[in-house]
Amino acid sequence: MIPLPTADDWQNAIGILGVLAVIGAGGIILRQLGFLGGKAAASAPAPAPNASPAQPPAPAMHADITERFDRHAERITRLETAVSGLASRADIHRIEIAIQTQEGAIREIRAFMASDAKAVARLDASITRIEDHLLGEERS
Repeated sequence: MIPLPTADDWQNAIGILGVLAVIGAGGIILRQLGFLGGKAAASAPAPAPNASPAQPPAPAMHADITERFDRHAERITRLETAVSGLASRADIHRIEIAIQTQEGAIREIRAFMASDAKAVARLDASITRIEDHLLGEERS
């Protein structure tokens, strides 16, 4: 039997798809600008049969695009690092269960303390009666 994917598996898959979408969009932009080979933009005119190959964009534009991709790569790395340190759904669930267990223990302690308070009140009343009785004999 094939195991069903867990919530962590789905979160990882969504994260990977997001990274792939960014990389894919970057590849499309580079292809449109002529940095990558492959299919040219649909709106680009077909080259003349004896024309020279397409010239790459100006070096300044190439440097700008490279810098932007470097920044995006850094942002993705920071994001992946931050996300890897976050608690998973299973971790949060374990914390919730631990909190509920603690709440149950606190309820038990409250009930025990309430019964102790009643016992102390009865003892106090008994001691007061004994004191009154003993002090009453002394006064006579």
